Amino acid sequence: MLYLLLFPLCASAESDVVSVEVKAASTLQQRRDDGAGRVIVSRDELLRYGDPTMSEALRRQPGVTVSGGQVQLRGLGGGHTQFLLNGEPAPPGFSPENLAPELVERIEILRSATADSSTQGIAGSINIVLRRSTGRARSLASLAGKDAGAGWSPEASFDLSRPGEVYSGNVAIQAARGKSAPASSIFESTLSARRQTAEANFLATERIGLAPRLNWKFDGGTKVAWQGLLDHVRNRNRGSSGETALLGASSDFPVSAYRADARTGIARSDIEASHRLGDANRIDWKAGLAHNRRNSDYLFTGSDASGDAVWLRRVISSASDDSASSSGKWRLGGSSGHVLAAGWDGSVARRSEWRRQEDASAAGEPLGELDQRYIARVRRFAVYAQDEWTVSPGFEAYIGLRWEGLRTMTNGRDLADVRSSTAVGSPVAHLLWRLPGSRDQLRLGLARSYKAPNTRDLVPRRFTVNNGNGPANPDVQGNPALRPELAWGIDAAYERYFGQDSMASVAAYHRSIANVIGSVLFEDKGKWVATPGNIGGAVTRGLEFDGRLALAAGTMARIGVARNWSKVDSVASPGNRLGEQVPLTINAGVDIRFGAGKTAGFNWNLQKGGLAHISASQWSGRGTERRLDLNAAWQLRPGLTLRATAGNVLKPDTRNTQIFEDGRHDSLRNVTSSGQRTFKLAAEVAL
Repeated sequence: MLYLLLFPLCASAESDVVSVEVKAASTLQQRRDDGAGRVIVSRDELLRYGDPTMSEALRRQPGVTVSGGQVQLRGLGGGHTQFLLNGEPAPPGFSPENLAPELVERIEILRSATADSSTQGIAGSINIVLRRSTGRARSLASLAGKDAGAGWSPEASFDLSRPGEVYSGNVAIQAARGKSAPASSIFESTLSARRQTAEANFLATERIGLAPRLNWKFDGGTKVAWQGLLDHVRNRNRGSSGETALLGASSDFPVSAYRADARTGIARSDIEASHRLGDANRIDWKAGLAHNRRNSDYLFTGSDASGDAVWLRRVISSASDDSASSSGKWRLGGSSGHVLAAGWDGSVARRSEWRRQEDASAAGEPLGELDQRYIARVRRFAVYAQDEWTVSPGFEAYIGLRWEGLRTMTNGRDLADVRSSTAVGSPVAHLLWRLPGSRDQLRLGLARSYKAPNTRDLVPRRFTVNNGNGPANPDVQGNPALRPELAWGIDAAYERYFGQDSMASVAAYHRSIANVIGSVLFEDKGKWVATPGNIGGAVTRGLEFDGRLALAAGTMARIGVARNWSKVDSVASPGNRLGEQVPLTINAGVDIRFGAGKTAGFNWNLQKGGLAHISASQWSGRGTERRLDLNAAWQLRPGLTLRATAGNVLKPDTRNTQIFEDGRHDSLRNVTSSGQRTFKLAAEVAL
């Protein structure tokens, strides 16, 4: 298959084919024209700061927050943001943390639901479109070196494209190594003891990714495309810790060390087709298979205060997610300003987990073992209908209705079958008014959405902490009895467009959520355990501002501000907000062009922290995070560009806090992690 892509580009350039380049509408114009206010981020923006993963690249986008590698819209964590791959729900186990930006064409940020895509994004959806062929031949190689505080590591990528009238194709390849040495300090306090622990870690990562795509055009307007994705990541982590007892006794293992090796693989194959039926009608269909697997081998060594090993724990585990999906859409357009569509989409997913834990003394004497095996199955099917109606030149309406059914089943070696079924009807409406005599416009959206439990949260496998289990540092396990969250939401926005590349938008949103999934803490045989559970209702609302101003030719200033509030009904105030919600996010940056082929820019990001009251006796908090990123590029000659980027230049520490207060088991845990500054130098060569 790769030969078909490579051969045309290696063939003689002496061709009589005439190249015609069609300039697409700008991302800003596409945003203005879209009935649902879709924000489009181009490939150039994603690659500008040399980020290693899509999670890092998304940090600078309007309304997006990244906390602990988790990408959030509206500041909401816990899976409230839906991820799509090429417009389809991402398979179980997918994370943008495991995808390189070099494999991506663009992203689309949608803050409200539409009927023709799954309505599982209560906070909104992020559609990741994988690399696609352009209207011209392309072969671009990039070589880079990166330093994250533990020495330089190599990176390389290759981007190849072959256009054609009947056949076209492209492939993006990326390979990278990375290493870092983060450190952290942990302060723990209980009614009888206080301890300070220093941790040192060394993390090494190896990654290779491949995203090929083939396109065919047939007579009669039929188009067929195949898209693949292969990604493999190997992590090798080492660490040690030393504890100082400030008051009372030390923990079981005041000195400890660990070794962790993990391999994660993603394989995805999708085929899609579009068939024209006359001038205005079309049938589209897609089908896909996905596989995600993670294998890990972990060894923990617990030692006494003198450093002599007294206890060993080895954990070997495996988790795999397999899924198949299909969808179809029949589109009828052009009649009296109406574009009608109806369709279906569905998927089946299976997650299997296996974990074997063996405890032993330093001499190898067995002290206990645990063997856990679980399987979770999820089936989803949906049908929908929608009408995109141009009421008048200045007024557009989108009306849709979607029904989506969900069935889950979980079983295991020591667990009987647990089954659940849910059906959600989701009316969706978007209204767009274009104000006369200007380019200003108003948007209003109403939708019902839901959030299905993550497949991994349905599996009751217990993840145990090795030292210092307590209410502020509990074990974690899934809950097969979880029910989906259900939400009604309304969105409103005022947008002003001026000039060719400038705009300002003020938006507000409100969500009323039932069956909120939160953390439930309990004690089991002397061990504290946290598990997800449905804890009642909640309300979240917020204001957002997004502004872009073209200062001069090639120079752009950007600022985005998002303020979020929430309230959980089952928790007493004050501070009873959704625990993972970031209350304030600010993004500001400038990109400057200095003459021909020279650019530079910066981006400053702030995520406000604070304490959240997550249950009657629990508090969870994070410190305010500030981040400064820099980038510069210099085109030495046509086809050769040098790039330099610096990430998290100020490298401030990050802080997380867990508090438990019931008068008998009061505990506090503060974790302060060192910031990691990164530098990257790259050369891009057109071949």
